[in-house]
Amino acid sequence: MCLMPTERPSVAPGPCPVTAGACRGLAVASLLVLSPLVVAGELTLTTGFEYSSGKYGSRELSTSWYVPLIVRYEEGPLTLKATVPYLRNSGEVSRTPDGVAIPGTGGTQEGLGDVVLSAGHALFEVGSLTVDGVFKLKLPTADADKGLGTGKTDASVQADAIWRAGAVSALASLGWKKYGDPEGLDFRNPVFASIGFSWRVTPEVSIGLFHDWRQRLRPRGSEVSESTLFVSYKLQPEWRLQVYAVKGFVEASPDVAGGMMLSRLF
Repeated sequence: MCLMPTERPSVAPGPCPVTAGACRGLAVASLLVLSPLVVAGELTLTTGFEYSSGKYGSRELSTSWYVPLIVRYEEGPLTLKATVPYLRNSGEVSRTPDGVAIPGTGGTQEGLGDVVLSAGHALFEVGSLTVDGVFKLKLPTADADKGLGTGKTDASVQADAIWRAGAVSALASLGWKKYGDPEGLDFRNPVFASIGFSWRVTPEVSIGLFHDWRQRLRPRGSEVSESTLFVSYKLQPEWRLQVYAVKGFVEASPDVAGGMMLSRLF
């Protein structure tokens, strides 16, 4: 995943799987839990959609819709984040949000994706350079029988560096991921990296370009190599909109993808 001010990667999720009363109770409980956090730090909620299409080494085109709910909390050097995605995949190949191409059902499947939790902490800051350490844990909440996930837990560690010079920021990320092996597949544990920049054109508008790369997961597979161009717009002090487009250059990446994310700061 490239380093962007808001998260990357429509189909609306279905109705709440529990009763309306239970949903209201969960909402109230969530507000009670989050309210002290909002006072102590900054809470950001992000949602939107991403559409991607590609062949991923097969003969037919496969498509995917990705609709996440992202909760991000920042206080001092600590950043906590949880991503709960809803997916709709069609075709012979299903590509998970973290870039893993697995066999699809040939038809259309949709449902909850894998929940991703992450914790980041500032490691050091020297002049205009800031380096953070990040740990991510992917939980196998997606239905593997529908091709919405691998059915296994993954974990990764990475270092994110940001160098700022006026209106321009250069960003780089380097990490390693431990994949759980789905039935019948033996995944390698790859190194991944991102590099790019963003430019604050005006106080409200920023643009940026990033490139993501990842080692191949299987001996006969391909690396991930894709670039993302984005435009970010501050609608209000608390609201930010980001639109982006993705171009893949290898089999493991989508031919094209694009999306929009809307964030609200509390």
